[in-house]
Amino acid sequence: MAIKRGIFRASIAPSILPATSFAQSQYTIAVDTFAPIDTDIFAAEPDGKNARRLFANPALDYNASLSNDGEWVVFTSERAGSADIYRGRIDGSGLTRLVDSPAFDDQAALSPDGKSLAFVSSRNGQADIWLVDLATMETHPLLTAPSGEFRPRWSPDGEWLAFSSDREPQRSSCAGATIPGGPGPFITPQYTSLYVVRAMERSCAA
Repeated sequence: MAIKRGIFRASIAPSILPATSFAQSQYTIAVDTFAPIDTDIFAAEPDGKNARRLFANPALDYNASLSNDGEWVVFTSERAGSADIYRGRIDGSGLTRLVDSPAFDDQAALSPDGKSLAFVSSRNGQADIWLVDLATMETHPLLTAPSGEFRPRWSPDGEWLAFSSDREPQRSSCAGATIPGGPGPFITPQYTSLYVVRAMERSCAA
């Protein structure tokens, strides 16, 4: 399994993460707004102006991300009772549930060609990265390690996924230095590193 770990400097990170929102100024961007008992998805211009609510519902909506062409929004919603993944158009139409499971499903990202969805799910007992083929709706785990994997993001060519993981929780990314524990007996810090993996490979272990 070709998993790579390392530090991605600011000059490198844009080549790994999808450049959809601010780089494409003709598209609106998806943002979250918080209220005391509700969270909704809003769309706004790249400068934050003209915000409008999308997919209004009394339940919690959060963690929105845009498709590469700026036409679709994927997000997590609890409107059906559990955290599931939904997709809708940036104009607020065409809302569809893509992932339906009693597990906690979150942090979704569409592939650059819009044919696959990467997301994080707890259905195996920990936070794993899963993939959905949106043509067949076949769903399978990409990574199923005992550690947690979080925040998948596609490379521009759709060949790789970048993600964070706590699979090496006591090691830093700097010259193998050991990271100290929390400042008190009731505080346990969580340390993560950045990794990349080929998107079409499956693994049952790290």
